[in-house]
Amino acid sequence: IPTLLLLFPCNGRGCVAGMFVVQGSLLEFQRMIKQVTGKNAVPNYSTYGCHCGWGGKGTPKDATDRCCAAHDCCYFRLEKKGCRIKTDRYNYSYRSGTVTCGGGSWCEKMLCACDKTAAYCMRSNLKSYNDKLKYFPNWKCSGRSPQC
Repeated sequence: IPTLLLLFPCNGRGCVAGMFVVQGSLLEFQRMIKQVTGKNAVPNYSTYGCHCGWGGKGTPKDATDRCCAAHDCCYFRLEKKGCRIKTDRYNYSYRSGTVTCGGGSWCEKMLCACDKTAAYCMRSNLKSYNDKLKYFPNWKCSGRSPQC
């Protein structure tokens, strides 16, 4: 299983965790986010709001955070069906602003579909992206989490 260690930077409000281990389909998801939105997944989405990154909770802060909450639900449903969301890899192509998921197992195709939907959602909400929600501390996340 390929693993990539990513170091999180510090900003004027403090530092985020020292490193983040990325495996499996997350490598494809990061690349897809960059291609679709023009933004690097790390640092722009990995700790954005209350739901972008692992372990989302509370009320999403904005439309981008809602994209991440929906993505979490998509992964949750696949995990319940036995998919290995952290280690399964998938193939896709990107041309002229369009993601096309490749072949593979049902789980691989569905993982790609979850990521594609999230990346398109993020692109649709670029105008409302809020830099103040980058590196958002999850202890500030409260309220009702979206139901899957």
